Amino acid sequence: MSQNEWLERHMIVMDAETFKEIILSRYGDMYRMAYAIVQDSDDAQDVVQDAVTRLWSKRRELLHVESPDALCAMTVKHLSIDLLRARKRRPQAAVAEEHDDPSDYPLARVEDADMLMMAERMIKSLPPSQQEVLRLRSHGDCTVDEIAAITGLSPANVRQLLSRARRRLKQFANNIL
Repeated sequence: MSQNEWLERHMIVMDAETFKEIILSRYGDMYRMAYAIVQDSDDAQDVVQDAVTRLWSKRRELLHVESPDALCAMTVKHLSIDLLRARKRRPQAAVAEEHDDPSDYPLARVEDADMLMMAERMIKSLPPSQQEVLRLRSHGDCTVDEIAAITGLSPANVRQLLSRARRRLKQFANNIL
């Protein structure tokens, strides 16, 4: 259907059936896009629902839209970005209060402890130089130049050790999982 045919067909008023045909038929695509941006199923569903609600409230203006696909994608993209920005602005304490405390679940505590012990074993299996630079980088939040100054290594050597350590940890994790 060409753009003109689409416009002529829907010129009067976009009723619920037309909205369903034009906008809601793209719900799956909108969800996939939202999920790709926000990386959370519940948040992606919220974004799509907000997008559909917003588009429904502007259904009279939708009669003149050239590409419903682009409109849906643009709406989802903007709402997803807004959600990510809101996450950044919210203090971590507020986020923690919204979710159940994982310590309420004994199994979760055991699994967390097991994962921590496994990670420590994997790190201890690395050569001492890789352990040192990895701990300084991840736990000490040191830059490559700071690690180089602390260890007496060149920055290039530090980057190489970090790369090797990460690669080896990834291999361990892939073998275990």
